Amino acid sequence: MILLENMAGQKNCIGARFEELDLILGAIKSRERVGICLDTCHAYAAGFDLSSKAAVERTLGLFEDLVGLDEIKVIHLNDSKGKLGSNLDRHEHIGLGYIGEAGFRSFLHYRDMTMRTIVMETPVDGKRENLADLQAAKKLIG
Repeated sequence: MILLENMAGQKNCIGARFEELDLILGAIKSRERVGICLDTCHAYAAGFDLSSKAAVERTLGLFEDLVGLDEIKVIHLNDSKGKLGSNLDRHEHIGLGYIGEAGFRSFLHYRDMTMRTIVMETPVDGKRENLADLQAAKKLIG
């Protein structure tokens, strides 16, 4: 998702809908050089539920139908401080936000998600260290 702000301060998102991602990819000539980075917080903030097994299956199934899972090259793994559809880009530690442990467990076990490059993009605060976020994610993978 790309957030653009015009001269009047109005904000618009590009790529907040899976259909837009497909259109963007379709306009690129050298497709082998381009992929999608799926940010779990951004997806959740845009209204794509990832908080349960059924929600993950719906969301990633829709992505697969409209864009194709093979287009996801990188995952930014982070929980969300904002509610579903809030458009609030505030990352939370793995399992401590609205996506929660059940959502991440389901997301990480969906098809071959863990075979992609995963970058944890969690806050730097006193709540939890980076190593603890990594251990939380590994625990959810099993």
